[in-house]
Amino acid sequence: MATYRAVLRIPGMARVVSSQLLARFPFGMMSLGFVMHIENMHKSYAIAGIALGAETIGAAISGPLLGRWLGKYGVRRVLITTAVAGALAMACLALFTLPAFAVFVLAFWVGLMSPPIQSAVRTVYPRLANKEDLDSVFSLDATAQEIIWVVGPVLAAFIASTAGTAWVVGLMALIQVLGTTWFAFNPQISNLEIPRAVGRVGNVLKNERVYTNAIIGLLMVGSFSGVEVGAVAILSKADAGVALAALSAGSIIGGLFIANRVRSKNALSWFLSLVAVGYLLTFVNPTNAIWLGTAFFIAGLGIAPAFGRLSSMVASAIPVGDAAEAYGWINTGQLVGYSAAAALAGIAIDTVGDVSALLVALIFGLGAAIVAIISTKNPPRS
Repeated sequence: MATYRAVLRIPGMARVVSSQLLARFPFGMMSLGFVMHIENMHKSYAIAGIALGAETIGAAISGPLLGRWLGKYGVRRVLITTAVAGALAMACLALFTLPAFAVFVLAFWVGLMSPPIQSAVRTVYPRLANKEDLDSVFSLDATAQEIIWVVGPVLAAFIASTAGTAWVVGLMALIQVLGTTWFAFNPQISNLEIPRAVGRVGNVLKNERVYTNAIIGLLMVGSFSGVEVGAVAILSKADAGVALAALSAGSIIGGLFIANRVRSKNALSWFLSLVAVGYLLTFVNPTNAIWLGTAFFIAGLGIAPAFGRLSSMVASAIPVGDAAEAYGWINTGQLVGYSAAAALAGIAIDTVGDVSALLVALIFGLGAAIVAIISTKNPPRS
């Protein structure tokens, strides 16, 4: 904790961290908000699911491109333009009853215009902090992100039940514009000049550190799908919510109290192994809500530290001009992993049984740990 307090005393750091959290907050509301509102509009979960998939595909496509454009067109211009363009699409979804095809197009546009907040902020961190503090900075960032995933869905559900689903989507649009504007006009961000990336789009993937960490991120985030789909299938809605909250609570505690205590070259392997152990423990009594929540909490202890370590490793391995695109590709990998594992978990439930979704989580989690262990024994060339 003392280390994090020292990091937050770095000039501008607290403002950058808090503003990027607000700018990204709509993503914590988006999955539930889109599904509730579009289902309410068309009385079809299939249409809602396709729309959410379209948004995810749009974000996966645009991540590397927008990250690259931060250097080409300027950070503030790209952030504000995408925030407003995406918010206008959300406003259309909130205000009008639209045919399914129009909903799909607008949802895809929302994803395509997702402001590249992560790419920008993770590019600026190495300029704000000393190299020896970067592990702490990225761990703090990963831990703070959990606020989005804990508060976002709860707020979306509360607003939907009290004011209506359209207000959820409208609020997402408003927060995106206000948060991104605050973030973009921070001196540390507005004055950030990222060198133009050299070469074609995707050249950064030739860096072994980047594509290795993209694979780890794909597997790690994919495991979350198995956890989320499995919890909802196995438990009541209320119990599933509590169990998933335990996962986020474990991540927050892990980020605050574990991340800075393990800094060896094997740190990422240890963190991901802890996540896999938590998933494995779910099979002791997978239908018991208390036990499942406990196992998720144990798995969560490694999540924020692993995310922090992944980001720090990339920051130390690539030129500044390639950093934003690299983080874009890593985010794309995570989106692909989440979507693919969600589909596999759904198929597993329909063909085998509810608990099989947890097996999907375990396989993806073990995969992430194994790739991390292999890459540690054979360090990627920068």
